[in-house]
Amino acid sequence: MNNLSSEVHIAACLKSLQAYDLGEQLFIRPRGLFASGDEVEVPSKGSIVGEGLISFSGNLTGINRSDAQNAYQYATLVANKQFPLEHQGKEWYAQFRKVMGEIGWAETSKYFNDLDVSGTSVRMDKLVLEILASVVTGLAVPGPAAALMLKTAGDAISALQKRDTALTLYESNLLKHGVGGISAGSCIDVNGASVFAIGTVRFLRENSSRKVLFVDVDVRNVNLYRGESVFEKNDLQAAATRELIASKLVKYSTDKLDYDI
Repeated sequence: MNNLSSEVHIAACLKSLQAYDLGEQLFIRPRGLFASGDEVEVPSKGSIVGEGLISFSGNLTGINRSDAQNAYQYATLVANKQFPLEHQGKEWYAQFRKVMGEIGWAETSKYFNDLDVSGTSVRMDKLVLEILASVVTGLAVPGPAAALMLKTAGDAISALQKRDTALTLYESNLLKHGVGGISAGSCIDVNGASVFAIGTVRFLRENSSRKVLFVDVDVRNVNLYRGESVFEKNDLQAAATRELIASKLVKYSTDKLDYDI
């Protein structure tokens, strides 16, 4: 893509991103946005980002880390607003991927399908990790890097059991929508490129139930689907959209939290 074409493409993406309706935030408390801080060398923290649990591996810079978090949250909010119903899982997933691309995360791999599970109940935390494992297994990254991505993702989810504040926030984020969507993501630097692997399971969420993780969830007569995506960051496009995305996420900053693994 030449410079002129690139500028036209970025301008079109900015126009689309500006026009999206994210809906209204239900609860607003002051908390800062993820800042572009120091390099993240040790994967000692997990991140709750809306309905997602995200971990980071390797020497990922603070900018790449916050770009991944904000892109995921913005794309999720847009998809939730446009396709809020249980039977719209396929459309939701397509919209999420589209917005990620507009923000500057180019999709390099995708998979969507209905999800069949045996039995009448399932552990959602285990299920979403299995889906993420399927994504990471297909990545063209060195074996140790793939293993680290899965380990940090598993550690991030497991650590929630001992982090009451973080778990309460995550459950609250899920309760805001009748349709539940749990995602596990792992972001890593591979030869200077930021690669973001995301596994998602979407299901009908009963608002009367406050627990999804670490308990058996009844999935009888519930349609489930799995989504698997790999994104690679386009630095030029991400830089061009960064300020807009950050400004639109200000009132949703209470849906995000870093916690110790």
